[in-house]
Amino acid sequence: MTSVFKNYFQKKSKFGLAIDILIGIMIIFLIIPATRKDMAALILKPTLFIHQPKLIKERVAINPATYNWRLMQMDGTKIELNQFKDKVLFINFWATWCPPCIAEIPQLQKLYESYGDKAVFLFVSNEELPLVEQFIKSKEFTLPVYIPITQYPTDFDTNSLPTTFIVSKKGELVLAKYGVAQWNSKRIHKILDKLVEE
Repeated sequence: MTSVFKNYFQKKSKFGLAIDILIGIMIIFLIIPATRKDMAALILKPTLFIHQPKLIKERVAINPATYNWRLMQMDGTKIELNQFKDKVLFINFWATWCPPCIAEIPQLQKLYESYGDKAVFLFVSNEELPLVEQFIKSKEFTLPVYIPITQYPTDFDTNSLPTTFIVSKKGELVLAKYGVAQWNSKRIHKILDKLVEE
């Protein structure tokens, strides 16, 4: 058995050994439950640049009943979506246990910092409030997180996380992205700038 290892080490370059060790460490972190979620998010981060959200070819008016959707902020304040009629809406569905969600949150945080005063951002999670609060505080994010009080509107019905919708001031669905994406990009900035000006 030692001759097998000896042969392995003799045939491998230093770079090859380093890669093998790195892969071994990543596998160990993926096996350990406490680090699995963060390691998976770290592995997904480089793929964000591949996933560029695209506009819907033809805008679709959302159902007026969608604006009756009720949510609760982390501080307990209850809101209804109709408070944000005539404003650009950026709605992201996510969860603390979702590695792709965790991978894109830093990009969403930067986008929120740039456009939080121009559009309404709603980061919606179905999880228990204390769990969401702890996650947001531990990562030092300032995203406006909401918990749904009433059932999801059919316009925003999704079975995958993360999912993001952008709605125009006129109440038209402009973008629907299922899965992880690069949100703090020039392309998204242009889309939001145009929507804010409409």
